[in-house]
Amino acid sequence: MHRAIIWSLFALLVTAAAAQADEFVITPGGASKVVFVSKATVESFQGTTDHIAGSIRHAPAGVDDSVAVHVEVDLASLDTGIAMRNKHMRVNHLETTKYPKAVFDGATVLGPASAKLEAGEPVTFEIAGLFSLHGVSHSLRTNVQVQLDTHGGKRQIHFETSFPVALSDYAISRPQFLFLKLANEQAVKVTGVAIEK
Repeated sequence: MHRAIIWSLFALLVTAAAAQADEFVITPGGASKVVFVSKATVESFQGTTDHIAGSIRHAPAGVDDSVAVHVEVDLASLDTGIAMRNKHMRVNHLETTKYPKAVFDGATVLGPASAKLEAGEPVTFEIAGLFSLHGVSHSLRTNVQVQLDTHGGKRQIHFETSFPVALSDYAISRPQFLFLKLANEQAVKVTGVAIEK
C-alpha cells in the first residue's frame, strides 16, 4: 500500500513537470536544414536535407532546470547533387533501409549556469546528449546558438550547431571509387526552427 502511494505521487510529479514544460516542435521543411561537408583528398562536396523533425521541451524557469531534446534526420533524403552518388551513399554506406535515421537525444545543459531564453536575446549553450547513426550511439558534446522569437503569435526557438562526425566511429565504410570519395570526418551543420506547440 505504502509503495503504491509513493508511485502515485511520483507519477503526479512527473505529470505536473510535463505540464509545466514549454514544448516546441520541429517539423520537416522550412528553415530547418542539415548540411554535411566532406573534404576528401580528390574532391569536396556536400549533402543536404530539410527532412528534420523533433521536439524541445524545457522548464520556463530556466533551460538548465529541465530540458529534453529529440531531433531526427531522414538519411534517405540526403542529396549530394548527383543521383548515382546519392544511391551509393544511401545503399552501400549509410544503409538507410536498415538505419533510416540519425537521432540526437538529450540533452544535458553544461553551461551557462541558470541560463534563460529571453525573447530576442541570443545565447550559446554547451550541451551533451546521445547521437545515434548507422546503429551506433555515442555521446555528443557541442555548442548550440539559440534565440527565442515570436512570429504569428507563437514563440519560436531558432537554433544552430556544428560538429564533426567520424565515419569510423559509426562503423560506416568509406567509399573509395572514382565518383564518391569521402573523408573519414564529416563536418555537420544543423540549423532549425522549433515552434511552440
